[in-house]
Amino acid sequence: MELISSPLIIGASLVGIGFLTGLSGALIPGPLFAFVISDTLKKGALSGPLAIIGHISVECPLIVAVVVLGLELMRSYFSHVEALVYVIGSLALILIASRIIKEARAKGSSQIEKETRTKIRAAKYNNSILAGFILTAFNPSFIPWWIGIGFPVLFSGFQQLALTGIILVTLGHFLSDFAWYSFVSFSFAKGKNFFVGRRYEWTMLVIAVFLIVLGIWFFVRGAGVAVTGSY
Repeated sequence: MELISSPLIIGASLVGIGFLTGLSGALIPGPLFAFVISDTLKKGALSGPLAIIGHISVECPLIVAVVVLGLELMRSYFSHVEALVYVIGSLALILIASRIIKEARAKGSSQIEKETRTKIRAAKYNNSILAGFILTAFNPSFIPWWIGIGFPVLFSGFQQLALTGIILVTLGHFLSDFAWYSFVSFSFAKGKNFFVGRRYEWTMLVIAVFLIVLGIWFFVRGAGVAVTGSY
């Protein structure tokens, strides 16, 4: 029990949660994913990491603003709305998981490639970092994802290790973005589409299962707070 409750183990788990939760957004094909493929075909394997620098440049100020404006009031905030935050987060996770499962079953590799070709025609940017910034800042699903999933995970990190917990969850989140988009760029640069067909489907299903489990945990935790009025 002492090993499980040690700061090292808790910190590693927070990085892991941040990483896997980050993949919930990164693995769903969208404008940034489409651009990275397009840019990789023109520039090579560095396109993905460069685009994520732009992506993170939008997320960093958002996270800092939450910490600066809310860190001192976070404990009192939780005493009033913690249960609601967890319940909303759990519903968002389960809804996204259902969407992932539906897409994994419905989309064959040919349809994914067709949609990707359509999207990359509308994503013609010369600067990879600037494109990552623009496609994140003006993505309509960005703020809802952070409200429904990102912030509850950050708050969970805060509960475990205070500011260090937030930093570790954020680190895991950023690592997932860099890892996934670097892999996508490398794969397309080498001409190997690893995540198509069954491989794509199983990858999405694994992430969906993780989201469902995390969503159930959020709901149970939120329900427990609502009943007991404590953490």
